[in-house]
Amino acid sequence: MFGISRHPGVAVGLSTMWLVAGKRADTLLELMHQIERFTLARAWEGLTDDEFFWEPFPTTWSIRRHDQCRTPNPFGAGEWVADFAIPEPTPVPMTTIAWLYWYIGSLPDRLCDTDVFGGTRTMASGWTSPYLTHHPIFTRSAEAVSQLRAGWQRLRGAIERADDDQLEVMTAGTHTPRSRREMACALSARLVSRAPPRTSSPARSTR
Repeated sequence: MFGISRHPGVAVGLSTMWLVAGKRADTLLELMHQIERFTLARAWEGLTDDEFFWEPFPTTWSIRRHDQCRTPNPFGAGEWVADFAIPEPTPVPMTTIAWLYWYIGSLPDRLCDTDVFGGTRTMASGWTSPYLTHHPIFTRSAEAVSQLRAGWQRLRGAIERADDDQLEVMTAGTHTPRSRREMACALSARLVSRAPPRTSSPARSTR
């Protein structure tokens, strides 16, 4: 589908990878490439509004107008909210792709806003958690895809500019201190676990 370029300015397919001096940064960039190729591409290529809002079951969590919300503890401060319940039911309901984009869509961009990469926000404030701070709720697939793509590119650029010493700087998180490298890996794990797979059904969804 697309490959890796080790030379500055040479794009191959969707991704452009830059030669970096730090081995840790290079490893993270390789990880990002694999996530984009095998996971994120399924979440943004050709995504339609019908797929975005498709609910496979009546109990599916999604984003809704506040007056149409079905759950007791939704997240959101505006007209649109994301379904949620505290405590989470067992089993946890499946979600629409719209819900997943509320959860992960702005994460890469928000990570770049934090002290992990020289921003003004702190990880300890919960800036990257949709459960601790209000994250944008996307009501159109194109808007959601644009946000995730832009944030992903911004995160790649931040890692490209980081050397090994910078990636090992410890930063206070919401629970325990972590290095910048560990923060980036944790974000990658969240994206992999939440990004929707492509199925043979008319739309795509997962939890």
